[in-house]
Amino acid sequence: MKLLLVLFFGILARATTVYVDSNALSATNNSGLATINLTGLTDASPTWAPALPGSNYISYGVTGNPFDGAYFVPPEGTEVTFTTEFLLSGEVTDAVLVVLADYTAVVTLNGNRLTPDAYSPAQNCAGQPPGCLTSSEAVFEADDLDQYLVDGLNILSFGVIELGRGSFGVDFSGTFVDDGSGTGNPFSDPQVQDSTPEPATVACLGAGLLLLGALRRTSIRSLASFGNLGANARQFSPI
Repeated sequence: MKLLLVLFFGILARATTVYVDSNALSATNNSGLATINLTGLTDASPTWAPALPGSNYISYGVTGNPFDGAYFVPPEGTEVTFTTEFLLSGEVTDAVLVVLADYTAVVTLNGNRLTPDAYSPAQNCAGQPPGCLTSSEAVFEADDLDQYLVDGLNILSFGVIELGRGSFGVDFSGTFVDDGSGTGNPFSDPQVQDSTPEPATVACLGAGLLLLGALRRTSIRSLASFGNLGANARQFSPI
């Protein structure tokens, strides 16, 4: 019975998985122009790696595909910062963040820089992460991120830098898992997937535990009654 109770209250822990993917709705930028998605065959650069699952390349204008009629090249040295926010609750149990960028990007988490200071040139974008090719994507694991993640509001920023007078954009995809023990309230965030059972499921579990308890008490009473009958039988049996 104790084991069942431990399992029951363990299931009630509100662990969550938070997905943070680049798109025009959730990312702002400091250019003064709206963030747009560079999606599909016309807007994304043909030289870029495919967008990460569930995400879009984003920019502050049509800066992806040179063959698009509205395409323009940002001035050399341009840096536009794209920012997204997300909520976590309690201790982070797993985390990963993948970033693609052209030319490259300065990635910061809650004001802490994750990317190196120097960039090596390449044909299309930076030759080292984060670049715009699968071979130059930046991958940050839990060991890179845990020390900067906090209970509550977290802020990710991507300072995309234009070098070499070419296409310009950034794509990112992150997954963060917390134990739900903190003061943050990630359930108000549409990017959150709640791993806690539905209320009906919890109610069924509770009813099941109550039933098991009732059966256990009934079983004890039955055994006690049987024991009394046996004693009475022995008392009245002939010698």
